[in-house]
This record gives sequence, structure tokens and C-alpha cells, in this order.
Amino acid sequence: MEPSTDEALQDSTCKQILEEIAIGVSNDKLLTVSDVMSFKQLGSPATLHRKLDVLLNAKLVESIFQGNNRRTKYINLTSSGQAYFERLSSAIESVQSIHQ
Repeated sequence: MEPSTDEALQDSTCKQILEEIAIGVSNDKLLTVSDVMSFKQLGSPATLHRKLDVLLNAKLVESIFQGNNRRTKYINLTSSGQAYFERLSSAIESVQSIHQ
């Protein structure tokens, strides 16, 4: 059974990886699978690969190729991944407006 979006987002390592991917997307620099595997502060390469698979199966991210290069996989947010960050941003804005 594939993990749901909620299940993937309850895992702190998955969320940290997703945030790193989103930062790359927002800076127009997509991360490669190898880039994700290099986040040693988040876990071993095996753990990171497993967590990336969770995000892929939950359809929060997708792996894509760029141009004619078929050897390097880049990780991009899906529309579901983008929607998660839009909801998060709206929630933060709501809290900030209450406390002003």
C-alpha cells in the first residue's frame, strides 16, 4: 500500500527532505537524487533513499529528466507538493495576522 500524503508528512525526515527540495525549486535549482542522498545530517544514504521513495509514492515529488540527459534524475514538486506549501504559507499568514 502506498503511503498517503498525510503519512509522508508525519515523518520528520520526509518533511525535511521535502523542504530542501522546495527551496531548490524556489531558487530555480532542482536537486538531483544524488543531492538528496548527500544530506548526511538527515540520515544515511539508504534512509534518505527510502524517504525519497515515500515522497515519490505519496506523489508530493516527482523525478524528471532535463534536456537530453537521461542519466541524471532531478526532483521536482508535484502539484500536491506545491499545494502543501501553499497551505502552510496561508496558515502562517493567518497566525501572523492574528498576532498583529
